[in-house]
Amino acid sequence: MDRYWLALRGAQQLDLATRLDQAGRARGLHLLALKGVAIADELYGGFENRAMADVDLLVVETSRFGEAAGVARSLGLVETDASDHALVFKEAASGAVVELHLALSACPGLFRVDPAALWARRKPVASGDLSRLADEDVIVHLALHTAFQHGFAANAYHYGDFTRALQAWPVSARSLEARAREWGASAAIGAMAVASLRLQAPGPAISPTLHSLARLCPPSLASWIRSETNFPPKMSLTTLALVRYRIAPSTWRLLIRTLWPRPLPGRTRARVPRLRRFFSLAETSLEEVRKWGRA
Repeated sequence: MDRYWLALRGAQQLDLATRLDQAGRARGLHLLALKGVAIADELYGGFENRAMADVDLLVVETSRFGEAAGVARSLGLVETDASDHALVFKEAASGAVVELHLALSACPGLFRVDPAALWARRKPVASGDLSRLADEDVIVHLALHTAFQHGFAANAYHYGDFTRALQAWPVSARSLEARAREWGASAAIGAMAVASLRLQAPGPAISPTLHSLARLCPPSLASWIRSETNFPPKMSLTTLALVRYRIAPSTWRLLIRTLWPRPLPGRTRARVPRLRRFFSLAETSLEEVRKWGRA
């Protein structure tokens, strides 16, 4: 019954993503499927094997993000939530949820991702009439999503997506390192490799790749991942802030993008007041900070 429900839910979410993509194409918009919907069929053999809370679509032309949000509303979707890099919409009839992404991760602009290059390298999604990121782009994005976006406080699917992609696709450590360096995400993919090695014994096909990528992880972060008693950690602002600090390619830009996020085009829901956001993000204990040291 659970597998049936997952398959049905996945089909509903894929249908919504496809209809939104087609409506966007009619306006000349380019959308790319991200995460679960992009890889469920190819890496897991179907939606019944890869649970998804929602579907994620990247709006390639960032200057037209507000227009893309308007297309979502024209399909009857209702905005239910927002972050600094995505708007969340829900379809009442099916209950399916879609996130429209302005960027691949939180703090848009922190990582140097060229949207036009993403589109030029795109590949078809195995399970439908959608396009996804290229293989290397998918893997680096999965690292960014789990390590930077969630601060490693993620479920087994997040980690499984990363290792399954490495096993399924003919990508080398050298090509992944080059793509990560291009984006400013070397620390992120290095940290994800260390986390993957900590959580599971990888097969011989990907073990050399993971060990090679693990060299890119900042030593203090690698030490924490390997020694933390409870890993993956539970979500906390302290852990998230400290992980992001070590992964970000620029501490200054991280601070700016975190405390003074740019307005998200097309957003209609009220934003959290800046002062409240500041004090919320500043919720850090000295005890936890000391654990990380100064390295």
